[in-house]
Amino acid sequence: MPIGPTWRGSYFLGADENGRDLMVRLLYGARASLAIGGGAVMLSVLLAVPLALAAGYRRGRTDALISRLFDVLWSFPALLRGVDVGPFEIGSGSKLIPIAVIGLVYVPYVARPLRGQVLALREQQFIDAARASGMRPAALMASEIGPHLWTTLLVLSTLLLVNAVALEAALSFLGAGIDPPEPSLGSLIDSGLDDAVLSPHLLLAPSLGLVLIVLSLGGLAE
Repeated sequence: MPIGPTWRGSYFLGADENGRDLMVRLLYGARASLAIGGGAVMLSVLLAVPLALAAGYRRGRTDALISRLFDVLWSFPALLRGVDVGPFEIGSGSKLIPIAVIGLVYVPYVARPLRGQVLALREQQFIDAARASGMRPAALMASEIGPHLWTTLLVLSTLLLVNAVALEAALSFLGAGIDPPEPSLGSLIDSGLDDAVLSPHLLLAPSLGLVLIVLSLGGLAE
């Protein structure tokens, strides 16, 4: 069984300390990180859009309350918030908790820009016309304001996907992400540190994989 890379045939990147194919674990780890990052971004968007619409359109006390909530969430670093609530378990290898944690962490990052856009749209003449026609606030926000947020949402979602994948890797590296033996890029990097001197490929392969994913997603966002 090869310890290091063979570059051909089976065990392309070699095996880890338990004899498992590193290439296979790297691919499964990347899939898990991307799935968690994508799920977290979807959750952030689903929570942020109604809050942004309510804060920007209603204004007054509603806006003040939601904005103060965002200020509290924003006052702590994203990684610290994730570590504080991360180490929970719903079955072995569950992705639900990391998705929920990272999704909640990034809600203010989505809602704040959208709120500002809703505030600007609220004063437009087509909104005044819809309001004068008797359209209810909920219908007005959904049919008149909501479609104008899609471009901003697309850009924000792509940028946040980069951050979400990196945060998931950081949480898994610190032991607050996916539970072993389910692979994740962060947990693979963590396990590779133990044998970094004798088997550097165990550390280099997942590290380079994470860098490539982040750079690729960042280029897509640009």
